[in-house]
Amino acid sequence: MPYRWFSEESLIKFVKRLRERWPEAEISRIEQHKAKQVLYIRLRDGYVKLIVYRDGRVRAYGSPKGTALAIKNIVSRVLGVGKSKSS
Repeated sequence: MPYRWFSEESLIKFVKRLRERWPEAEISRIEQHKAKQVLYIRLRDGYVKLIVYRDGRVRAYGSPKGTALAIKNIVSRVLGVGKSKSS
């Protein structure tokens, strides 16, 4: 089973999309664990903690709830995980 987390290329794509929406956004820290990656993203409104598990699950926590959800959706699109809308 291939891991579904950030490689160098997908991280570049994510930062590009993140900066399109929030130009002041920056990733302050990335932690690599055995089963997950944790990204700490600093925005003008606060921080968002993004957890990407190797099986493709994505969780986002932060003070602006709508922003955390929007970042989670961007990650899901970049990594190609989540629900597809094919009927």
